[in-house]
Amino acid sequence: MENQELVDSPGGVTSSPGPTAHRALDLLKGELTAQTVNEFRKTVFSTTQGLESLRDWLSSPMAEGAPRALALWSLGRHKDAIPLLEQFKDNPAVAACLSKSYAAIGRFDDAEKILANVEQDPVQAETYLAVFDAKNDAEGLEKALARVQSVVDPIDAKYYAGRLKELQRDPEGAIALYDEVLGTADTHRKALFRLALNVDLRGEDEEARDLYERALMAPPVNVSCVMNLGILYEDMGNYRRAMQCFDFALQADPDNKRARLFRRDAAAALNMYYDEDQERREDKRNRILRTPINDFELSVRSRNCLVKMNVRTLGDLVKKTEAELLSYKNFGETSLQEIKEILSQKGLRLGMGTEELMSRDLSEAPEAPTIPLEEMPDPNSPDPTKRPVTELDLSVRSRRIVDLLKIRSIGDLSGKTEAELLACPNFGQTSLNEIKSKLDELGLSLRG
Repeated sequence: MENQELVDSPGGVTSSPGPTAHRALDLLKGELTAQTVNEFRKTVFSTTQGLESLRDWLSSPMAEGAPRALALWSLGRHKDAIPLLEQFKDNPAVAACLSKSYAAIGRFDDAEKILANVEQDPVQAETYLAVFDAKNDAEGLEKALARVQSVVDPIDAKYYAGRLKELQRDPEGAIALYDEVLGTADTHRKALFRLALNVDLRGEDEEARDLYERALMAPPVNVSCVMNLGILYEDMGNYRRAMQCFDFALQADPDNKRARLFRRDAAAALNMYYDEDQERREDKRNRILRTPINDFELSVRSRNCLVKMNVRTLGDLVKKTEAELLSYKNFGETSLQEIKEILSQKGLRLGMGTEELMSRDLSEAPEAPTIPLEEMPDPNSPDPTKRPVTELDLSVRSRRIVDLLKIRSIGDLSGKTEAELLACPNFGQTSLNEIKSKLDELGLSLRG
C-alpha cells in the first residue's frame, strides 16, 4: 500500500511543529492560492509526524489566522474550521475550502452560494460540481455541468459526467467514463475511488483492491477509500493487512468510530485464526514476490521493456498477462518465453490473481503443461480462428478472462458460449459486448 510512511513511521509528537509540518505551514506564509492550499494539505498528510505535529501546533498560541483555519479544514474538523474560514472568504482559494466544509456538514445551500466565481475560476467551478456530487443531486449536477463546462478542467468535467451517470443509475456508463479519465490522468484520485467502488459493488474484488490502492498513491488520505480497502482484505482473510488499513484511516481521522470498530474486529479475527505455519509460508511467499527482476539473467530487450512497464519485482511481473506483455512495443514471443521459464522455476506464472498467490505453495514448482505444436496459434494463418487471441486487442478486463480460461486462439474464444463467459468471476456485460464486437469484425461469433 502506498503512503507507507503514514502507516509505519513512529511519528512522535513534539512541542513545536516537526519538519514536515514546518514545510507545510511555510507554504501558507505567502499568497494563498489553490495550488499552495493543495500543496499544504499534501505535505501535511505525507507522514504520520506531519499529522501529529500539526495537531500539536493547533494547541499552541502560534496557531491563528488563515493557517489555523486551513489546518483545521485539512484535518477534517469542519465545524471548527468554518467560523475561521468565513473570515477569509474573499480569497477564492479559501472560499473553495469553505464550500467543501459546508458541504461536509450538509450545508449545501451555503456551499453553493459562497462560490462567487464559478464561471471564471476553474477551482471554484470544480468545487461547485463537488457540492452537487456530495448531495447526490443528479438534476443539480447536470445543470451545474452545463453552466461550468467551458471553465472546469476537461478531465474533471468527464469525471463529473461519470458521477452523473452513476446518479442516473447507469453504472456501466459511469465505469466507461471513469476508464476514459484514467486513460488520460491515471492518478485522478476521485475517478480511481469511484471506479474502485463500482467494481467493488459488482463483486470484482481483485480489481477493486488494485484501484483502491492506486487511489491512495498521493496524499491526502481518502478515508472512505482506505476503509473499503481494509474491508476487502478482511473478507479475504488477510486480517493483518486489514488492520494496517484501519490504522491508516485512524491516523488520518483519529475520531473515526467505524475505523476503530473494524480495527478491533480484525485484530480479534487475527488472534483467533493465527497459524504459525501459514505465517512462515506467507513470509516465504512475500520474499519470493519481492525478488528484484534484476536478480535474473534476462536479455537486454526483456529487461528494458519490463523497466519501462514499471515491473520491478516478481510480484509486479506475475500480475501481468501474456497479452499485456505482448502488447508492449519491442516485446515479442522470445522475451515472453524467457520470462515464462523464469516464473515456472519459482512455481509462478503470468496472470496470477491475489487469491491464487495466497493459496499457492511456492516451495514446489508445478511442471508447466506443454502445448502440442499443431495447437499453437499461427499469426500468419489466413484462417482467423487459428490466429492468436492477442490480435483482438482486448481491454485489460477482457484479457484477464481470456487468460483465466487459457484461451490461446481466436477459434478457442469463438467456441465459448455467452453463459460460459458470464459465469467467470469479474466478467460483465461490457466485456461480453466487447468480445462479441471484436469477433463480429472477423465474421465470427460466440458458440450458441
